[in-house]
This record gives sequence, C-alpha cells and structure tokens, in this order.
Amino acid sequence: MNKKIHLVLIFLFTAFLFSCSTSKNATNLKPTRNHLAGTWTITEIAVNMPSGYKVTNAFDEAPYTDFKGSTWNLVKNGNGSFSLTNGSKENIYWSVFGSGEKAQLQFKKLNGMKPKNVETGYRLNLGPISSNSFTATSIVDAGNNNTGSITYTFTKK
Repeated sequence: MNKKIHLVLIFLFTAFLFSCSTSKNATNLKPTRNHLAGTWTITEIAVNMPSGYKVTNAFDEAPYTDFKGSTWNLVKNGNGSFSLTNGSKENIYWSVFGSGEKAQLQFKKLNGMKPKNVETGYRLNLGPISSNSFTATSIVDAGNNNTGSITYTFTKK
C-alpha cells in the first residue's frame, strides 16, 4: 500500500511540473522589448487602402511589397536592423511605445547617426504577439481625411 501511495504522489508531482512548464509557442504575450527581441521575417503583408489610393513607399525606403521576406534583427538593447530581399540594409533603433492594446513598435532609421540625434521615426500598432509571430500595422494618411493601413506579419526566424 505504501508503494502505491508513493507512485501516486510521484505521478501527481510529475503532472504538476508539466502543467507549470512554459509552452514553446506562448500566445497573448505582453508587448515588451523582451518579447519582440530576436530575428524575424515578414511573411505576410495585408493592405487596406481607400479606393484609388496607391501606396508608393513604406518607411521612406522602398515599395511595401519589397518588405515581404525582409529580415528584422531586433536586439534587446534597442539596436537592430532590417534587410530587404534586394540586399539593402538599414540600421535602426527600436523600442515599444505604450502598453496593452495601444502598444506600438517604434523605430528610427539611423543612417550612421546616434539615435538621440535622429528626430523622425515610425510607429506601428502592435497586434497579437506570440513567441513565434506578431503583427504590426502602419496607419497611412490617404488624404482627404482618409486613412489606410498596411499590416506586416512577423514570423520568428
């Protein structure tokens, strides 16, 4: 009888340990620098624009279509870069602005300057974040009090 109790306790303890372990694909993560740090690839781009409006460039860099397949290296200390499939690379300084549902991924293109000397940048609204992917939406001024959006899906590399 004593041996059965020990086996049951071992089983229960083991089940408890497995239930407390973290999942490899945690979902609904908080928008923090720790959760976004890593190497990511833009795997999907969804565009929602008013009829007749065409987006020319994204992030004052290249057509938004050139960002599909781009690699983003986001280091926890805020340094980072993105590389387009055409070979161009930009060094950036990034962070998370705000919190909760209003959190935004913000970054500055450095162009050889220190981050404190760069006055312009970009903010994208963060969507769902998991350990394997997240979305970031750029709101685009489409003129005449209209806006559109470009949503980028980042997948962990």
